[in-house]
Amino acid sequence: MARLRYLLDTHAFLWAATDDEDRLSPKAARAIGTTPYEQLAIADVSLQEIGLLLHAGRISFSGSAAKVLGNLLNYVTVLPITLDIAIVAPSLPLPHGDQFDRIIAATAKVHRLPLVTKDANITDAAVVSTIW
Repeated sequence: MARLRYLLDTHAFLWAATDDEDRLSPKAARAIGTTPYEQLAIADVSLQEIGLLLHAGRISFSGSAAKVLGNLLNYVTVLPITLDIAIVAPSLPLPHGDQFDRIIAATAKVHRLPLVTKDANITDAAVVSTIW
């Protein structure tokens, strides 16, 4: 497996993967755009978060969501939750209880990857290195 360089938060992954790059900051777009796909990753809980967003009607895709997402997953490595991540996540000093954010940030921390995120709750807490 190629050495990973960045973990993408759910929104960064969706925006980069669905040609909505104008929603990314210039720094985030440059990091994603200049990094080989095999060096980009998402946390597995981002898949659950995407499923919830689809179910709630907050996002949609032209065509089958499963087919579109399946194709998008060819461009990133999906990092599974591990015991280390499960233990680190609740201990992170984040200002809210969002479990998705906690697991995503813990995944970045355990894998020692910068997290590409716009989420001020994560960036302001400085629990991991972030790019935006």
